[in-house]
Amino acid sequence: MNRRPLLSLGLALFALIALLPLALMLVRVEPQHLAGVLDARNLALLGRTLLLGLGAAGLAVLLGVPLGVLWTRTDLPGARVFAALTPLPLLFPPLILAMSWAGLTELRGGLATISLLGLSTFPILALFTARACERIDARQLEAARLCGGRRAEWRIVWGAIRPGMLCAAAFAFLFATNDFAVPDYVSSIGPKFNVYADEVFATWRSAQDTGSAVASALPLIALSLLALYLALRMRSRAQQHSAALPGDFRAAERVPLGIWKPLALLLALGVLSLGVFAPIGRLIYESGGGPRGFALENMRAAFARALELGRANLQTSLLCSAAAALLSIPLALVLGHALARSRRWSRAGSLLVVLPLAVPAVLLGIGSIGAWNRPATAALYDSPAMVVLLMLARFLPLAVLGFAAAVVLLDARAEEAARLAGAGEPRRLLRIVAPPLLPALLGGATLVFVLAMREIDAAILVPAANGTILFRLYNAVHFGRDDFVAALALLVVFFVLLPGLLWSLFARRRLEFLP
Repeated sequence: MNRRPLLSLGLALFALIALLPLALMLVRVEPQHLAGVLDARNLALLGRTLLLGLGAAGLAVLLGVPLGVLWTRTDLPGARVFAALTPLPLLFPPLILAMSWAGLTELRGGLATISLLGLSTFPILALFTARACERIDARQLEAARLCGGRRAEWRIVWGAIRPGMLCAAAFAFLFATNDFAVPDYVSSIGPKFNVYADEVFATWRSAQDTGSAVASALPLIALSLLALYLALRMRSRAQQHSAALPGDFRAAERVPLGIWKPLALLLALGVLSLGVFAPIGRLIYESGGGPRGFALENMRAAFARALELGRANLQTSLLCSAAAALLSIPLALVLGHALARSRRWSRAGSLLVVLPLAVPAVLLGIGSIGAWNRPATAALYDSPAMVVLLMLARFLPLAVLGFAAAVVLLDARAEEAARLAGAGEPRRLLRIVAPPLLPALLGGATLVFVLAMREIDAAILVPAANGTILFRLYNAVHFGRDDFVAALALLVVFFVLLPGLLWSLFARRRLEFLP
């Protein structure tokens, strides 16, 4: 008899939402589709995709790790402001970063694509680094300093940072290699830089052949699985360090920068200028008329037109993203708790949960078409509910991993006492686990909402997603750049950031959403 019906239900729903499209996608691959997987053209695609992933992850490390160390370990002026602004490039739709920087520089081709995706993902490195630094006990550093001075102290810091940094770099590699919108847009305005995600889309569009599209992406899926395996191993090591924190933990004092303070401040401002200030400034400039002459009247007219033409798309995206976020909460609660507490399936369960991240988002869209474009589910396939399922399949793994990371830090003795007192699994989860970890639950849901609002790759082939705001922006930016497009992009940015702004204004605790 099954003693954990709630977990079984959660796994069944996850399998239906996220794993069924992947399974139906893979079974379409036949022997004839595999003939060209390792031909010269595909190997060239593999080389460019590796270059893109390693280049973007390397740039993310160079920008993110120093910034994360500066705001947590030093007396950097305005550290709290930098901590609040650093996640923004990760929350911006990468397409918006690309269209903003296209107006600021003549850089095109592979170098532009690598730079843009590095800018988009460096906050992952900064956030993981900052979290690792915040969990270093002051007594460790004091002991190291007494034995070997500042050099020994920084060795302790580096040892704490390294697992999280490698985990974050693997995620940055994964997001860069699976991104379709940025390579597609950069190639549309300059030299071609084809990568696997772009190839999958082109193969499906030209032949409508699921087997060929999936087969062409098999090397990328193998790379993604390798990156995910590394990310999970490093995540486990980082969690072991966090779980070992003493109950009387004492935060380390900040290191004075001294004469290096102006240079450190300039570095932090420079990184945020690249990822936040310059792109937003360019969009504001374009919405007000741009090269034709900036004027507030032009900006008001552009926003009025953007609201008039994009209101329905904005409503669709807000409702679908909010629905996906709300549905992620109970699933993250059940599956995340099981990942953290069950030794029997923790490692296998982690691999199972992250499988939807191992395929390009375009491919997940193709799998969803195969799963739901049937007579029995035609009403669902043609409705906004299809968009909700697609976004939930795409981003639920991050909410589950984020909540599991929070559960690891929660003392299990209260749960055990409740179990011995006769409380069932649902009651323990709702009464013992959820209340202290509410920021992690809401943080995961917020992350799902934000990523669903900014997603275009998974949605571009699904007809029901044609009504989303990112699809409208994707079409608009490819068919002409005018005031309306910049204003529409600014509206998207505002609504993507709105949940975090509201939480910052009204909540006393910060959101926790790192996997």
